[in-house]
Amino acid sequence: MKNYHQIKSLVILISVFIFSVSAPVQSQFEANDAITELSTLQDALDGQDINERNIKDVRERSVALRAEALGCVDEIEPQVETLKLEVEALEQINPEVDIEIYERLSDARNRLTKEDAKLKNCSLTVVRSTRIIDLSNKLLNELTTELLSEKGTNILEAIATLPNQISQLPELFLDNALERINSQSLIFLVLFLILGFSFGFFIGDQIKKIQYYDIFKSLNRELILNLRSLFKPFGRVQAPVLLGSLGIAAAVSTTLSVNPSESWIVRLALSPFLASLAYVFINLVTGSFSPASIEGENKIKQAKKLKQKLRFLTLILVLSYIVFGPDWLTSDIASEQSFMRIGIVGVLIISMISILNSVTLVFTSDGQYGILKFIGYSALGISFLAELSGFHNLSSFVLSGFMITLMSAYILWSLLELNESSIEWVNNSTSVAGVRIRNFFNLTRSTAKSRLAIYQLFFDAVFWIVFITVLFRTWDPTGTVLGTISSYATDGIPMGDIRIIPSNIIAGIIAFAVLTAVTGWIKRWIDRRWLRQITTDRGARDALVTIVGYTGFTISLLVGLSIGGVNITGLAVVAGALSVGIGFGLQSIANNFISGIILLFERPIKAGDFVSVGDVEGIVKKISIRATEVETLDNQDMLIPNSELISGRVTNWVLHNPYGRIIIEIGVAYGSDVEKVKEILEEVSSDHDQVITDGRASPPKALFMGFGDSSLDFQLRVRIIDIKKRYDVLSDLNFEINKIFNKEGITIPFPQRDIHIKDESKKK
Repeated sequence: MKNYHQIKSLVILISVFIFSVSAPVQSQFEANDAITELSTLQDALDGQDINERNIKDVRERSVALRAEALGCVDEIEPQVETLKLEVEALEQINPEVDIEIYERLSDARNRLTKEDAKLKNCSLTVVRSTRIIDLSNKLLNELTTELLSEKGTNILEAIATLPNQISQLPELFLDNALERINSQSLIFLVLFLILGFSFGFFIGDQIKKIQYYDIFKSLNRELILNLRSLFKPFGRVQAPVLLGSLGIAAAVSTTLSVNPSESWIVRLALSPFLASLAYVFINLVTGSFSPASIEGENKIKQAKKLKQKLRFLTLILVLSYIVFGPDWLTSDIASEQSFMRIGIVGVLIISMISILNSVTLVFTSDGQYGILKFIGYSALGISFLAELSGFHNLSSFVLSGFMITLMSAYILWSLLELNESSIEWVNNSTSVAGVRIRNFFNLTRSTAKSRLAIYQLFFDAVFWIVFITVLFRTWDPTGTVLGTISSYATDGIPMGDIRIIPSNIIAGIIAFAVLTAVTGWIKRWIDRRWLRQITTDRGARDALVTIVGYTGFTISLLVGLSIGGVNITGLAVVAGALSVGIGFGLQSIANNFISGIILLFERPIKAGDFVSVGDVEGIVKKISIRATEVETLDNQDMLIPNSELISGRVTNWVLHNPYGRIIIEIGVAYGSDVEKVKEILEEVSSDHDQVITDGRASPPKALFMGFGDSSLDFQLRVRIIDIKKRYDVLSDLNFEINKIFNKEGITIPFPQRDIHIKDESKKK
């Protein structure tokens, strides 16, 4: 009874938890306030001084209001339908019969009117916010089109105005920050320079001596050398200069309150550090840590060329950053120095074309990804032609988009390769770290690959989603496409009378996966840290762990469905249909399911038992809800339906203990010394290590069973420690008995028949 109340309390707690997760949150949305705010947003869009930032703010707020309004509709609409049904039902009753019916009808009508007004306001909010979102997208597209189609100075006009541009060059090096330098700023400048130089010298020295640290001594020396080569731009000689220049930039920015976009001195001080970071990335791309296996003389040669080209590109970018600032593609200085800008962009495009060609030679095979290569060349060609024609914004947009896309594609490829190699390492590693990781996830060498594939698929999907998001943000500056996709993902896609919300479905899947993983961890934890201290019976532990696993799976499924938007109460209909299906065609599955539960609770057999079921004999490996896995003596895995184990005849050789008895039939020739035979049989069996002779069971005994046609029949009855080894014990005893009988001259006869021929001729 005590267990019953505990189980009942647990069921109530689980039900309360599921209800709390699935219960809708009461909306605090005020439709009237939202309609007023939407009117204000509409007026803002109709204004004359609207810009891109204002339009995006209006769209973001409208999207938020639309999401809240849709939640309001989802919450109130079922209430309105319920009130309509209540009013229709009460109207069928004559209110004059009972005043209580009249009051209930009036109250229901009032509540219906109130809730219906709320529903209409929420629906109106959805419609108006959708219109504002569409208008915002239209305005953003128009602004972007106008910006990209804006024409500036072309190459011919730039050449014609070249003398004027040359005369303006000194203005590029006029820095207002120089005029504000005083003694205090000089002191800070020297102090930061000394600190940066000292710290840089320390960092460079540590990088050089990295192989002498104890933590790195166990690593391969080749790996240490590769690490030093990777971070060579931050070596003992370079690091003091780099961090010293950072100190200068920090001192100027702090004391003079200027940022890199305002002072070329700050940009000049930052440029060595930025170039070194770029060189580290270049070493990573073309060195030994590259995800691609750069092997062979030809590829190594091409990788060196790619390294040189990337360094040249870095040099051009850093020089452009120093001269024009962070936004050099769209800055006012760049527009004034049009010839210089066209020249720099032309050099960048030619450099990118050369880099793209080298990238395909180093990282791809012949003809691989040809369409992507063609798209890259086309984009760079369009950017070059647009720059020459004076469409600088279009050229900058295509060029920067191509560079970001190329960088993002490489990072995606690197992450995918790293994910695959990590999974392979965890699966095959024999190191302490690899073994610990497999133990943590409860993996074996045989099952790790298939189970880790789920983690690989998850991380690959995350990397691809991030990459696609970056592509949309790069090539869709208005954010309309990504915003529309995000809106559909969060607000849902209407399909008939229902609305499917992808974000909720993904959240439900993630919640189900996380809760399932937590359930697996709980199963391992209670088995290792709790159940083994309570009981040493492996079968009892397996039964409890299995029950916990199925309970956790059920809770995970219900929570996942609830978060995904499935109404848990609607599962009652499914359960009813399922019961009908069970009644017609799923009797065997239901029978096996119930039988599996009985096996787990009653435990007539358990994992590790040696059983015989019909003509199947072997060791129980696993008891599942539908079937039980038995490994035969031939190492064959047999799946036996649980119903056969409950309703059929099952022999469990080790139900209460592993002891068992074997009987050996022996016949000796007539005239043999039967006392000697008995002594030999009992002595031989007592000497075997598997035969029980310490009083735990009956000692070996030889019985004289009778007089056979050709032999004196004996039975040797022995009890052994492990019945699973009965065939080995039987064979050992037969070998030893035959050996002793031959030695003692005791004969084991074979069947004989005497034939007597009767002659009838003498009688005649």
